[in-house]
Amino acid sequence: MSAMLELRAVSRRFEKKLDGVERLARRLGADLRETCVNAVDAASFAVERGEVVGLVGESGCGKSTLGRMVAGLLPVSGGEIRFEGTDITDAASAQARAKRLRIQMIFQDPMSSLNPRLKVAEIVGEAAVYHGLTTRAAMAGHVAALLEKVGLDPGFAQRYPHQMSGGQRQRIGIARALAVQPEFLICDESIAALDVSIQAQVINLFQDLRRDLDLTYLFISHDLGVVEHIADRVVVMYLGRIVEIAPTGALFDGPRHPYTQALLDQVPRLGAGRQAFRTVKGEIPSPLNPPPGCHFHPRCPMAGPRCRREVPRVITEGAHSTACHLHDGGTE
Repeated sequence: MSAMLELRAVSRRFEKKLDGVERLARRLGADLRETCVNAVDAASFAVERGEVVGLVGESGCGKSTLGRMVAGLLPVSGGEIRFEGTDITDAASAQARAKRLRIQMIFQDPMSSLNPRLKVAEIVGEAAVYHGLTTRAAMAGHVAALLEKVGLDPGFAQRYPHQMSGGQRQRIGIARALAVQPEFLICDESIAALDVSIQAQVINLFQDLRRDLDLTYLFISHDLGVVEHIADRVVVMYLGRIVEIAPTGALFDGPRHPYTQALLDQVPRLGAGRQAFRTVKGEIPSPLNPPPGCHFHPRCPMAGPRCRREVPRVITEGAHSTACHLHDGGTE
């Protein structure tokens, strides 16, 4: 398999400049300064064709920001995104725009990502008409086929989003993403807002679509139980940085980074007997003022002096990559 998607040191910074009043206040002695948040900090990994890669981490670690950059919804502050060997970091060229069309995103909350003023037929069909994949006259048939593909009655095409349940709205979001015949789907917490029984149905739908349409997924989630079930490989993020990448079985059987180990300690296991629930020590540091060195060191039980002063480099052994000083000469 060749890499379908490749991220090379991709970063995203959000900067807040001082407005006129704040600049004046600073001249008068107020302690005001411009702020910058490194939401994603030099993230690098690849996704092979036909693969499901799970992207996991606590809320606020940069997962959704990274997914939106891959989808072209946010500009990249640094680094490079390549799709099938083509640089799509800047989608100004016609070739890059054509590649971007083959990458679609499914959002967490369909009620906020679907236009409440449009009927399902327009929500699902308008992009296909715009990009010339179907005609206005044939749009109804195109939409009906997509609704059947995601397990909905074609009659839903004349409904509005508020007339459907949460699970049905999420299926509409999936149909909208499939309308332009993508090959790569970014699922951003796509089942988090659903009831558990509906989650199972949507997961099964994702697996069926992967098989039937030869799709590749970047599956963003905080639910490690779901990721273990659906993903081939797992990428773990913490405070904007990639800390571990491994095949799913290897990661769940033998996590190497202390943060990954702490996350997996929270996953309930059948047959494990009675266990004491332990949260990850400490609070997530503010991204406005992240810790020096390894971002995880204030919460890490194995941190040493080196962790506080030096950013860990990525150590790769086979298919398992870890950014931790424990695997690179120690923490002293």
